[in-house]
Amino acid sequence: MDTTMDAELTSAKSQVDETAEAHTSALYEVAKLFARGGDRVDAYAWLHRAIGAGFWDVKRLREDPAFADYQADPSFVEFVRGAWANGYRMMLDHDERESFQKPEQVIAALELRPGMTVAEVGPGSGYFTVRVAKAIGDTGTVHAHDAAQEMLDYLECRLRWEALGNVRLQKVGREDPELGSGGADLVLLIDVLHYVADLPAYAGRLREGLAPGGRIAVIDYRPKPWEERPWGPPPQQQIDRQVIDDAMAGVGLAPIQVHEFLPEQYFVIYAAA
Repeated sequence: MDTTMDAELTSAKSQVDETAEAHTSALYEVAKLFARGGDRVDAYAWLHRAIGAGFWDVKRLREDPAFADYQADPSFVEFVRGAWANGYRMMLDHDERESFQKPEQVIAALELRPGMTVAEVGPGSGYFTVRVAKAIGDTGTVHAHDAAQEMLDYLECRLRWEALGNVRLQKVGREDPELGSGGADLVLLIDVLHYVADLPAYAGRLREGLAPGGRIAVIDYRPKPWEERPWGPPPQQQIDRQVIDDAMAGVGLAPIQVHEFLPEQYFVIYAAA
């Protein structure tokens, strides 16, 4: 993209950012008025439009008195999930992420080769999935396993847009990556393990999914107080690298590479000790 077009794109995106919040908020307010008037069908119709336009404020939706009687309705729960998915995609794909995530350096450090089998657990919006799929080529396969169906639905669309046919999607539980037995040359987990409750058991399931000579690559946030980094996982959810090292050691895996170029995250590759 040339400099002129890049400037035009930046300007156009800025205009969208300035108007999008007002637009989605207006749609939400109409839905809210219908809800207050007891018209559930029209309230849902306008909520559907708001979510489709990018409404993301889950807290506002859950705590709004206008929707107090809707909370247990399965349709309302779906709208809440849709708002969450919008917000989560925005967080994963925001323009500033590249500056601290350094995706091209990460891909180079993974030492991907054509024909590899890669299991990516928690691919989210596909920020790395697309890059990995391109790096291993048509002869390789990415198994993208996620606990959120909303993310898989979006990723399925994105893969069509990218014309990538070497990615297999699967919904899994949060405590089981469901990798199968011995098929992955590389298991990739980026900002995933801080969600896992039983890390030693999870490490065992990851180990079972490795092919002979296979590796597990983990990238996650270095613990920091909220005052120092008011974004990313909250402090109570952050996980120290030593905890992961210990869990991997418990299943016979040890760090073989430790990369220090990410400013906010540790990046460790594990293999059989």
